[in-house]
Amino acid sequence: MISSLLLVVIYIAFISLGLPDSLLGASWPMMHTSIGFDTSSLGFISLTISLGTVISSLSFSRLSRKFRVEQITTVSVIMTAVALYLFAFCLNGITVFPIALLLGLGAGSVDAGLNYYVSIHYKARHMSWLHAFWGLGTTFGPTVLSIFFSTGRTWNDAYLLMAIVQTIIVIMLLASFPLWKRNEKNSIIEEKKEGEKESYTISDTIKMKGAWVALVSFFLYCAIEATMLNWSSSFSVFSKGFSESDGARIASFIYWGMTVGRFLTGLINEKTGDRIMISSGIIITLFGAILLIISETFTLTAISIFLIGMGFAPVYPSMIHQTSRLFGAEGAKRIIGLEMATAYIGSSFTPFVFGLITRITGTGILPYVLIIFVSLEAVAALIKRRIFFKA
Repeated sequence: MISSLLLVVIYIAFISLGLPDSLLGASWPMMHTSIGFDTSSLGFISLTISLGTVISSLSFSRLSRKFRVEQITTVSVIMTAVALYLFAFCLNGITVFPIALLLGLGAGSVDAGLNYYVSIHYKARHMSWLHAFWGLGTTFGPTVLSIFFSTGRTWNDAYLLMAIVQTIIVIMLLASFPLWKRNEKNSIIEEKKEGEKESYTISDTIKMKGAWVALVSFFLYCAIEATMLNWSSSFSVFSKGFSESDGARIASFIYWGMTVGRFLTGLINEKTGDRIMISSGIIITLFGAILLIISETFTLTAISIFLIGMGFAPVYPSMIHQTSRLFGAEGAKRIIGLEMATAYIGSSFTPFVFGLITRITGTGILPYVLIIFVSLEAVAALIKRRIFFKA
């Protein structure tokens, strides 16, 4: 009962992580004019958020030696709530970048902390469902904005509503503190052993057996996921010739594929295991990419994008859940923040670099880039299997 109740709290907290992720992009067409920026400035603000996220992800290992996961998570959600309140009342561009940095600093520790906690205290299906709830959070922001815009309200009102929701989640987290301690009595893996080293540098962590290939895997996956999420609509419009409206509809199928896929993954991954789920995801993604190359109609293109989302669905949650199995509970605490940081570096810079490349090649190279990255991910998975399971 305690474990199930705490899971509800964790799921809701992960929805809070997804709420701001899609809000900036969805509000930008109206937001940029009111704060005096041009449309291209969105990339710089997104990079600032990612910088904060990388910093806080790298800090998780050190923070976790002094504070409990629920304490880190609560303070981090408070930071995101404050950032959203500041965005809601932001009237000019001067304050945007420090607010964006604060938002990123809050998000990184929530991501690392909850992923770590679920990976060592719960079964694999809960990791998949955890990330499905992130997907639900990302759909909430644009939905609210569309309603607000249609009724004559502004992006500031949407940010204020999201800040209030985050405040409610903070209150929920504070009330849940007793659940965390009671739940750990029945945890799958003990969090700490006597006599273990108290302080580790990033260099120490990278030297762990197989750490480098785990980090490469996170970089590759998040790099191509973010590139697909950012460029699917443009690819549909400029390379396939669909209207802007149809391009936006097609792009939404990748989110639905990921969300549906993660709920389905949670039903079967305890029987199949993380390795099989990762391999299956890679195969489905490759099939979707090949289909995307040859697709000509709206329906076939939408199916291709949906399949790519379905293929993406099990990979990231399974890699995170696999972390505690590969490195142990204490090793997972050391490396998971670095994994999150590597993931955010990949997701921050690769779409930006892809955009620069398309100035020369056009967006038509998107499915080919997808095939290259996913193939490299497959190679990394094989190396990981050899290091950890055939040594």
